[in-house]
Amino acid sequence: MSQERQAESHADNDSRQTRYWQEWEVAGREIRSVLCVGTAIELCPGKPGFSEAELHKLIAEAQSIMRAGDNPIDLLRIVPEA
Repeated sequence: MSQERQAESHADNDSRQTRYWQEWEVAGREIRSVLCVGTAIELCPGKPGFSEAELHKLIAEAQSIMRAGDNPIDLLRIVPEA
C-alpha cells in the first residue's frame, strides 16, 4: 500500500499534507502490518496549535483506511513531519 493524500484545507486557511504508507514489523516469527500516517499537525497536548478534535479526526480517517483494505492492518503509527 502506498497512498498519499493531497493537502487538506482547514478553517485557519493553513494547508497541511497528510501522507499514508504501510510498513511491516517483524518480531521473531510474528509479522505485523503498520499503517503510518505522516502529518504536520501538532501532536503534543499543551503546545500551541494542538487540537484534540483535529487529532481525533486524523485517527478516525486512518482507522477508516485500515478497515477499507483487503489485507488487515494491525497497528497505526502517527509520524510528526515538519
